[in-house]
Amino acid sequence: MRSDLYAELFKQYQSSLHLYLYRMCGSQETAEELVQETFYRAMVSMKTEHADYARAWLYKVARHLFIDWYRKNRGEMEMSRELEKQSVENTYRTPEEVLAARERIKLIQQVMKKLPEQYRTVLLLREMNELSYKELCEVLDMNMSQVKVTLFRARARFKEEMLQMKGENE
Repeated sequence: MRSDLYAELFKQYQSSLHLYLYRMCGSQETAEELVQETFYRAMVSMKTEHADYARAWLYKVARHLFIDWYRKNRGEMEMSRELEKQSVENTYRTPEEVLAARERIKLIQQVMKKLPEQYRTVLLLREMNELSYKELCEVLDMNMSQVKVTLFRARARFKEEMLQMKGENE
């Protein structure tokens, strides 16, 4: 793969891949390592003619690397509060708004932790990283019907878990 094309892919997708992997594993350092490994594999094995599918291919590689990491490190997954605090405090103004946003983020993180990996993955890729259905098919190795059904079930499960968690917290 040409180095200028590789550099362009890195520039274009590095931050979104990092954010996706961070949300999956909860660790800045681990996310950085997985992003580096993703781009290393792209540099080694991706062909120039496949650059049109680069986004989906990179997410697919990142997802598989996360799954491998997760299998090895199940007990070490904890969400980091540093990024959460920075983004919340920069977005909201009053202390009440900051507190409410932190509580909502904490609730969402708890709900996401409860979801199976496949549901978390499809939700993060579609809702946060805005992958198209076609790209989801490529990343998840599913046909269009399977992607739509999985996304529907993931959204329904998320809502169900969210309502249950809200009920427990009240």
